[in-house]
Amino acid sequence: MSRSGPTTGTAGVRACTTPAHQHTDDEAVRTAVARLESAATALRAVLAAPDADAVARAAGAPAPAGRAALDEELCDRLVEWVAARAWAEREAASAPAAGPGEDAAAAVLRGCALWAVRADTVRASTMTGTAGEADGAAAAVAAHGRAAALVTALARAEVYDAVCAGLRAALGGRPAGRAAAAWETADAALAGLGTTRGEWVDADPAHTAAGGWVLVDRVGRLALAAALLSSAHALPADAAELCVNAARRYAWNHLRQPPPEAATALHLRRTAELVDWIAGTAARNGT
Repeated sequence: MSRSGPTTGTAGVRACTTPAHQHTDDEAVRTAVARLESAATALRAVLAAPDADAVARAAGAPAPAGRAALDEELCDRLVEWVAARAWAEREAASAPAAGPGEDAAAAVLRGCALWAVRADTVRASTMTGTAGEADGAAAAVAAHGRAAALVTALARAEVYDAVCAGLRAALGGRPAGRAAAAWETADAALAGLGTTRGEWVDADPAHTAAGGWVLVDRVGRLALAAALLSSAHALPADAAELCVNAARRYAWNHLRQPPPEAATALHLRRTAELVDWIAGTAARNGT
């Protein structure tokens, strides 16, 4: 968690939505999703890794619990990739926003989703030991810098409200069948953005940006979940059912938490005290 945020406005967010920057935006989406795909593809090596399953089954015993836990972890990472892919396809199919306010909101929505995709890439890469220097300390600092810029943009009421409206439109109406569970989880998470709106809008980003990654993550996850859920409509029945199951898992994993709350000045002070105490002690002890 950052201890302070930038005090700049939303010029940078608005600028990247002009026609001259549209190609750059599209390329950022393609690059981020391609990196996640590469990380997810590498997970096949984990799936194929030798384990005790075959020996246990040959002896008539149940598969080791460790393998079941690993499969759950691998499945979560792969579902995140499928969600990112569905979102990228939706981004490619959608036209640029028309008005200045809509442009800023579209840029924030895209930025939040990209933040989530990049976080998922680091998580998947860590599982296979392929996380490189780009996923290290400098990347962590850059990621929180991007989150702070997005939170600064969301401090404007018109941007925050347009982002929520965009998410509502993307989520659509309540579907029938098993898809309803994913929709209801996403709907409750979206309603939570209204519950804590007053903590973010017109607030000082130097405070709110400290906890801003929570807001950025929630907005990004909502965009990805909505894209994944809606993508099931275009699939054959069998694949659509699997896609719905993926959407249910994604929403369960990422959208059940309480509404994102902003940081306060008191919270920042306590954070600084804890960092100084823990990191300072670790440095002095050489650990």
